[in-house]
Parts: sequence; C-alpha cells; structure tokens
Amino acid sequence: MRKLHSLLVFTLVNSVWGVVYGMIGPFYALYVAKVSGGLEKLGFAFSIMILVQAAASYYVGHYSDRLGRRPFLFAAAYADAVILLCYTVIDQTYQIYTLQALLGVTNAVSMTIRGSLLADLTKVESRGSEIGRFNALVSVFTAVGFTLGGYLAKFYGLESIFYLGAFIIFCSTVLLFFVSEPAKD
Repeated sequence: MRKLHSLLVFTLVNSVWGVVYGMIGPFYALYVAKVSGGLEKLGFAFSIMILVQAAASYYVGHYSDRLGRRPFLFAAAYADAVILLCYTVIDQTYQIYTLQALLGVTNAVSMTIRGSLLADLTKVESRGSEIGRFNALVSVFTAVGFTLGGYLAKFYGLESIFYLGAFIIFCSTVLLFFVSEPAKD
C-alpha cells in the first residue's frame, strides 16, 4: 500500500512538472536562440547540455543507489527552479552555455532517478503497465502545458513562463516528502 501511495504522489509531482516543462519547452528554445545570438549557437548550447547529461548520468545512478533517490530529486528540482529564473536575467552567450551545462546535470538526475524510482515503486509483475500508465499521464499533462505556454507567452511574454514555471516547480517539490523510498535489500 505504501508503494502505491508513493507511486501516486510521484505521478502527481511528475504530472505537475510535465505541465511546466511543456509550458516552457518550445519557448525555451526560442528564448535560448534569441539570447545566444543565432541558431548555430543554439545547436551548440543544446550539445553542451546533452554531453554534460551523458557524463553525469552514470554518477547520478551510482550515487543514488548509495544515498537514495529523493535527495537527488529535491536537489535537481530546486536547481531547475533557480536555473529557470537565471534564464530571465542573462544576456551573454557564455551564460547560456553555463546554464545549459547545469541543465545537463539536472536532466541527468531527473531522467536517471525517475526511471530508478519508478522501478523501485512498481511491482515486478505489473511494472510495464504501471510505468506505461505513469508515462501516459505525464504526457497528457505535458500536452496541457504546451497549450498553456502558448497563451501565457502571448498575453504575458516569454519571461512570465520562466517565472511561473520556477514557482510551480519550487512549490510542487514539497510533495516529494510524501514519497517513501522502498528499503534497500
């Protein structure tokens, strides 16, 4: 029962985050292109993020096995909120590259921990169904975020999406206190 409760709360948190990342997603790329000064720099900025993410993933997984999953989720979520706010005050290409590298680390944490914790919280005999349901719900909420983002950007400007997203991520992370990690074997 405890695993089911934790899975439901984890699904709720990730659904909220899905709304935020959907809301920011397409406009984030436009914003990065605008600040960095060109599409070629946008491509390089995203390459930095993916390469850092690749390098960090192994270490995140390794240390989360030792230290637990939740500390990494808290750190990544709060770091994401701060990084989103930082995007609104930067105006130099090197600052974009720095933030992209930091996002590479937080993405590595999010992706690795999300998969690991999902495996921890699901029953072996129904793991595929439960993870499929999780992904379906998060995807639906991400689609809602894409729609909201378009309207928010139109009526309130691009920066408002970053402020709102950071606020929602910061507040919703509190729900992770209600996710219990299964005991280690």
